[in-house]
Amino acid sequence: MDLARSSVRFSATLVFAAFIIALGATAAVAEVRPVATVTVNLQDSYQAKRLFAGRVLGSKRSVIGFELKGLVESVSVDDGDFVAAGAELARLDTEGLQIEKAELEAGKREVLAQLEQLRRDLARFETLSEKGYVSAGQLDDLKSNITATEARQKQVEQRLRGVSLRLEKSVLRAPFAGEIAGLKVEEGAVVEPGIPALELVEVAENEALFGIPGELAQQLVIGQDLEVFGEAGQRHGAVISIARNLDWRTQTRMVRISLPAESPFVDGQTAYALIPEQRPQPGFWLPKQALLEDMRGTWAVYQLAANEAGELQIVKRSVRVLYQYQGQVFVDAELKDGDLLVSGGIHKLAPGQLVRPAKGLSSLNMTESLSGYAQVHVDAK
Repeated sequence: MDLARSSVRFSATLVFAAFIIALGATAAVAEVRPVATVTVNLQDSYQAKRLFAGRVLGSKRSVIGFELKGLVESVSVDDGDFVAAGAELARLDTEGLQIEKAELEAGKREVLAQLEQLRRDLARFETLSEKGYVSAGQLDDLKSNITATEARQKQVEQRLRGVSLRLEKSVLRAPFAGEIAGLKVEEGAVVEPGIPALELVEVAENEALFGIPGELAQQLVIGQDLEVFGEAGQRHGAVISIARNLDWRTQTRMVRISLPAESPFVDGQTAYALIPEQRPQPGFWLPKQALLEDMRGTWAVYQLAANEAGELQIVKRSVRVLYQYQGQVFVDAELKDGDLLVSGGIHKLAPGQLVRPAKGLSSLNMTESLSGYAQVHVDAK
């Protein structure tokens, strides 16, 4: 009887032990953690974006002044006003010119009357000359008087044109549509020829001017699309010109970038441009979430590597970050083309831990986010 009971207890112990072993095996299998992964490709170089500050300029900026000396009679605009092409901006007192014009017009009428009388006399003298009543000398004198009077007529007309031109130049008009900036004259002031009265800035299209290091500027091409942004927002502009000469003080070339007509940038505003630079440094593009902060300010990544049993486990690899942009980093590391790295959730993992590529988890789309800066393949999960 005791032997039978002992046999039953032994059998129960074996069953329980088998159950525990099976449970342990199940737990061991459960320890293989699913992780999001990314496959990296070795790149010969990478494209970085450098930030440069510049200034927004009106595509046309004109300092306008009177060509004549005179007393300012009226100013029709103020700072910040928008004016159409040809609009009156300011006017000089023209009372003296109007008097001179009236005198010349009266003189012209007198000369025309004299000329008309002389021509009638010439016609009459020619008739009398045929009958022998007027000598040839008298005809010559009359013709000379007509020639002199015609010369006086041209002289008066020329002076009238001069007065009309001065009257026209006494009115300052906008050479193009734009915004008034820096008004410098007031009513009642006496101005000298060529002294600036105001500045006019075209508002249709603006430009931005940047000083770019010589070698980097040479990588740009006319018409190239660049990102320009500032307090007014972000826009895309095209390279208009690249200076051939270097500024000896800054060793930069001046690069002009056009801005869209509808952009909110205004003249004088600070703008920033992102200039692409190709750097010949081999390495790998990674999502920023793949980086793990290591000792003494260094960085590392978790690689999926097969152990002797053919299982994937976590191996820590040190990396050197060379550049980062919009959630991606370019690193120098002892990795190979096609290596599989953990792309997220790295703080929940440890070296040596068994893992497997996750299925059904959302993954990063590095190819789209880099948009041409690198070719990185992201594994489908």
